Amino acid sequence: MPQIQGRPFRTENQDPLAAEEQAFERQRAKLLRRYNGQFVALYGGRVIDHAEDAEALAVRLFAKLGDVPFFIARVEGKPSIYDLPSPEIER
Repeated sequence: MPQIQGRPFRTENQDPLAAEEQAFERQRAKLLRRYNGQFVALYGGRVIDHAEDAEALAVRLFAKLGDVPFFIARVEGKPSIYDLPSPEIER
């Protein structure tokens, strides 16, 4: 489990991705000033990397950290909402 100043970042019962998402939301204003329009990766409640491309960022982090839960999100003032059409089922 990630450590911040000698103590666990999350409680044992908390979902690790939820904890990272909460950290992202708490830091949103600061992230907007520094990384607006980029993707950031959080691990242990801290930004550990950033990039223009989310997929490249994920590849880099899996190589560096292995298979651990980390959070990647695009830093933007108003979150994007994507409308994906449902696939048609042929009978």
